[in-house]
Amino acid sequence: MQAIILCGGQGTRLRSVIGEKQKTMTEVNNEPFLVNVIKYLKSYKITNVIFATGYKSHEVRNYFGDKYFFGVEVHYAEEKIALGTGGAIRNCLDKMKYDYALVLNGDTLFEANLFKLEENFLKLNADMSIACKEVNDKSRYGTIKIDYSGTRTGGDKEHGVIVSFDEKVEVEENDEKDLFINGGIYIIKKSLIETIPHGVKSSLEKDLIPKWLSEGKLIGGEVSKASFIDIGTPDSLKEYKEKREES
Repeated sequence: MQAIILCGGQGTRLRSVIGEKQKTMTEVNNEPFLVNVIKYLKSYKITNVIFATGYKSHEVRNYFGDKYFFGVEVHYAEEKIALGTGGAIRNCLDKMKYDYALVLNGDTLFEANLFKLEENFLKLNADMSIACKEVNDKSRYGTIKIDYSGTRTGGDKEHGVIVSFDEKVEVEENDEKDLFINGGIYIIKKSLIETIPHGVKSSLEKDLIPKWLSEGKLIGGEVSKASFIDIGTPDSLKEYKEKREES
């Protein structure tokens, strides 16, 4: 499986800490955070990645090179203008080698089981599958509701299907177990990526996924309790650095 890593964000909330540096290149223990994402992918035998770059793209290319890094073949799809998460994924289309790709953020690390996510995607013959995070307090987040009834999967109750995404759902006590949050890792069919308008700014989370659900696209949901790291704010970056120093 090939991976698309989204690393075009400007990191405006981190400027007071990292200056004008590309956010994914923020150093933790003397190496860019993005290296941790590469190591995570390689642990699941993913050795071909496309860096979806934009802001300060040269910083990513200068560090990772044009051929291989840590045994991983690297490619680049650079935005000339900011395209959002959806547009950035569409911009990678001509570099995709297979019928589907893993997509993830370069400034977060959600250590979900990618083998299970791919199994969800393949068993459901889904258009897309999302790694969902189980958290105790869902009140801070928009929620994802997953259906395990098997009504859309021919009776398969093992692999969940997403029925609502980032909606403000009234949480019934009995339904709480089926509500989760987006972990920011996706497997997406190439044919679905082809439907994203080329060169047009769009948000995967706000524009495309809700649209695809309304069109009846089958989107699977695989739930994980794995750790989640986000370096998007000074506080979260500081917390992550402290944990790395302790380990």
